[in-house]
Amino acid sequence: MAANPFFFYDQAALAHANGGIDFDTDAFRMVLVGTGYTPNQATDDAWSDISANEISGTGYTANGKLLTVTTSNPTARVIQIDCDDQSWTSSTLSNVAYAIIVRDADSNGTLAGTDIPVFCCELEDGGSLSTTNGTLSVTIDANGVYRTTVAAAA
Repeated sequence: MAANPFFFYDQAALAHANGGIDFDTDAFRMVLVGTGYTPNQATDDAWSDISANEISGTGYTANGKLLTVTTSNPTARVIQIDCDDQSWTSSTLSNVAYAIIVRDADSNGTLAGTDIPVFCCELEDGGSLSTTNGTLSVTIDANGVYRTTVAAAA
């Protein structure tokens, strides 16, 4: 399914602005989170704020999937952060509410409590998704996960 727009967690945006997150070299994972999680864009600044709500089920591996993240060169002053679509095939999953992109600081495939959640999107407006031996897909918008326009010089 097409993902709703992602939002940038405040602390991740600040870390990126300060050079603490590099979309070209850091490792990122997409994890699925259940309905027990209530995103807080302002205060969720560590995987430990979210991890208790990661889903489990057939066809899903804890710590989600490794992403290929790309950034675009500014064209017409637009910078885009993008990643590949994700799908969990032959899965049996219940109450999946959010897809969250988390920076895996040590690139080891296991998220630590201090790893930074970067982007979050609600998968089903006000609801959740489930599969029974099916495929749960997160299709990234053609405009990417995040896009910003740089102001033109005066």
